[in-house]
Amino acid sequence: MPMGHQELPSAGIGAVHRFLRCVVEAYCETAPSLRSPLELLKLIEMYRPLLSLSAFPTPLHYGIVLAKVTDHLLQFFGAAEEAAYRPLGMAAEAEERVYIIYRDRVRVLLWREEEEAIRRCKETAPAVCQKAAGFCPCELECCFLWTGGRRIEWISA
Repeated sequence: MPMGHQELPSAGIGAVHRFLRCVVEAYCETAPSLRSPLELLKLIEMYRPLLSLSAFPTPLHYGIVLAKVTDHLLQFFGAAEEAAYRPLGMAAEAEERVYIIYRDRVRVLLWREEEEAIRRCKETAPAVCQKAAGFCPCELECCFLWTGGRRIEWISA
């Protein structure tokens, strides 16, 4: 039976957020010339112990979540043009959302596409970006880790 994102317990989602924050922070701190899909995979492997098997209902849930998150991180950050595009800041807000701030946009990693979560991001992004980078771009790129989808929203700084 396929696993739906609603079946993941809050401990599992919390573990995923801690894992993401560490991987993305380390990747953003990597020199652009060293960024690559292989480097991203190395970081995923390095921080994989943060995804404790006990935080998931079954080993299958653990494996599916790890595979999806790995696949979607590679989609969001693994492209050659993305590797050269240096983030200007990064922030984790309330252990729920990871914001990566670029010159022209702020990317937020969300577990799934939910209107309430997107609305909260639009409300909190200006303050989070100001604090982390000293400015806030007008474009919010929401990246959904469960589906790999993306959605662009406009925010007012």
